[in-house]
Amino acid sequence: MKNVSPILINNVDVHVINSCNLHCHGCNHLANYGYGGPFKVEELVHWIEPWKDRLFFKRISLLGGEPLLNPHLKDICIAYRRLFSHKETKLRIITNGILIAKCPWLKELIQEYHVHIQVSLHVFTGKTKNEKLINQVKEGMALLEKWAGDKLGQTETSWGPYVEAKEKLNFQVFYQGAGTQIKPFQHDDITESKKHCTCPTLQLYQSNLYKCAPIAYIGDVLEKFGREDDQDWKPYLNYEPLTPDCTDDELLDFMKKQPQPEWTCKMCPPYSNVILSDEREISQTAIES
Repeated sequence: MKNVSPILINNVDVHVINSCNLHCHGCNHLANYGYGGPFKVEELVHWIEPWKDRLFFKRISLLGGEPLLNPHLKDICIAYRRLFSHKETKLRIITNGILIAKCPWLKELIQEYHVHIQVSLHVFTGKTKNEKLINQVKEGMALLEKWAGDKLGQTETSWGPYVEAKEKLNFQVFYQGAGTQIKPFQHDDITESKKHCTCPTLQLYQSNLYKCAPIAYIGDVLEKFGREDDQDWKPYLNYEPLTPDCTDDELLDFMKKQPQPEWTCKMCPPYSNVILSDEREISQTAIES
């Protein structure tokens, strides 16, 4: 058996919650279907600890769903920062920004624990726009910039700025239909599917590693819908993630294949199926005023 540790991982996504305060049709993490969480500190630490000495995480992205809906997020970030030095690993939160002003503890995470914040500007896009939400995000962004600037004037780090905004938010919808009627695409051109993929990032979920977000979370969504016996989805529900007890050879093989087209790509369209951000339907759910 080869000693392959640690393997460099440019980014891994970790869900801290599987639900969101926005419903964006086409979300490739399926958060618009609200299927679980929030997860607690102990769970999130348990998920990643078995991989700590086998994988070198260059960046860890905490997201969902909307991570600021998780009341344990501050402690999760502190626990992760204790596991991973800020000199070796960029730790970031990806949020839609709506709840920033209600989370003043983000100041401490930025200034004391070197946590980066990426704001996905979903509320600035869509067919219809909610000015109240836009103003909430603007207020939140201003606070983040101030908190980052207060850190000895250091808004930039070796990992880039503490606060970033992402405006290009087009979704490649990986399924057909919507809601309880979603179906996979069925074809054999996995190369074309991979070419159009907009969500190729490695996922860490419930201690296991998954090739991408769609294959990681589709099972939970179908379970919520009572669709576990749908024959069209059956091959993908039988997908086997990489478990912490894998051998070094299995780990090396998984990581070698992860960025390549594989059979799982059959469920996604072999062509552009993009919903442009300005054409997307975005609806508000259970947002505190």
